[in-house]
Amino acid sequence: MIPVWNEEGNVDLLYRRCLPVLERTGRSWEMLYIDDGSTDNTFPILKKLHEEDPRVRVIRMRRNFGQTAALGAGFDLVRGRYVITIDGDLQNDPEDIPAILEKMDEGYHVVSGWRQNRKENIIKRRIPSIVANRMISWLSGVRLHDYGCTLKGYERRVVRQLHPYAEMHRFLPALASLSGARYTEVPVRDHPRHSGTSKYGLSRVGKVFIDMITLRMILQFSTKPRYWFGAISFPFGLTGLILGVITVYHYWFDPASPSMVVLPGATFLSFYLWFYLFSLGWIAELVSSSGTFRHGYIVENGGEPNHE
Repeated sequence: MIPVWNEEGNVDLLYRRCLPVLERTGRSWEMLYIDDGSTDNTFPILKKLHEEDPRVRVIRMRRNFGQTAALGAGFDLVRGRYVITIDGDLQNDPEDIPAILEKMDEGYHVVSGWRQNRKENIIKRRIPSIVANRMISWLSGVRLHDYGCTLKGYERRVVRQLHPYAEMHRFLPALASLSGARYTEVPVRDHPRHSGTSKYGLSRVGKVFIDMITLRMILQFSTKPRYWFGAISFPFGLTGLILGVITVYHYWFDPASPSMVVLPGATFLSFYLWFYLFSLGWIAELVSSSGTFRHGYIVENGGEPNHE
């Protein structure tokens, strides 16, 4: 499965490089391109590839929705047991696909590529990536060295239970862990971009940080939101309690103190924020318990989940 956006110089060559690798595996396969609203000649080239080889399927997004949305559309339409995702810019090497398949045959549900010798700018890409990968591993508890590598393998049963949104594609292994998916990683090669321009830069750092906070909330509090809001409200409640004690002290022993102008209002505001956030947690709990959330599961006996 290959998400692409304005990669007219790469998509045909990528197909030519993937073809012999896939044929050598001796497995049935299809190649699913997701054109994420390209404005260049990418889609006509993909249409021609499909006409030449029906095993090449093409999905076209109405506009550029981003890599996460493109992957989500592909996950909805894949038909094979294993789903291998790979970048459309030729930085991932198709020759690494068999190594991922071997790991999946060993029983892993998610196999992530680990680019050990990256061919990217050390300041703009590598250092921010190292920091982000370590933070994601710490927040999620899923220990991977390279969350940003698109070259990954998934079992279809796992990705059908995922509902990625925003820019959560880099966190898919962590989200898959919610269903108890077994994961590992394999070293893969990294090549310089063949043509076109990179779609990412330093501007993504802020987005990644916000997404990491969201990831933490999803992993830890998706089924118990009252704990999430309770943790947020606790500092306000504690502050209100301390200010309340100080206010009472001044009221009895020093009512003329200038602090009495500020303390009652600050105490009320702190308790109000505590009560507001705490109440939101219970409302979220009611919504969650009456909604359609279902715990993820993986069938180990070869069967398929009934709700696919």
